[in-house]
Amino acid sequence: MADLARDPAFAERVFVAEVVRGMAALRGEDAGPRRHTKDDLSIPLGLSAWIVRAAMDLPTAYDSLLTVRRALVTAAGLDVRSEPVPLRLSDPRAALRSLGVYLYELVGRASRHAGVEPTELAERTLGLLDEG
Repeated sequence: MADLARDPAFAERVFVAEVVRGMAALRGEDAGPRRHTKDDLSIPLGLSAWIVRAAMDLPTAYDSLLTVRRALVTAAGLDVRSEPVPLRLSDPRAALRSLGVYLYELVGRASRHAGVEPTELAERTLGLLDEG
């Protein structure tokens, strides 16, 4: 853990990989239209764990999630111009929770659009992020 805090670029790569793969795992093998519910704590708890493991601050984590959003949209072949951009809320925790739910839903839509399982989309997304 201490190594992650000393190298912010490495910490961000670890965080992003955990988020992308974690969101795909939360979707399961079925990218069907299963919606996140208000009572489901999987996303906020997952984000919290990934942030703590990467020793990231909340603004950096938020910016990293926006990078994930762009890569998911590109990897799935969605139209960047028509995909909504989540609003950044003033409360950092609420903003992360909102963006996390958005990404969860995006993984489902993007998987269906690309005709692949969420795990395959996750690996495509990480490949794009590694190239850029």
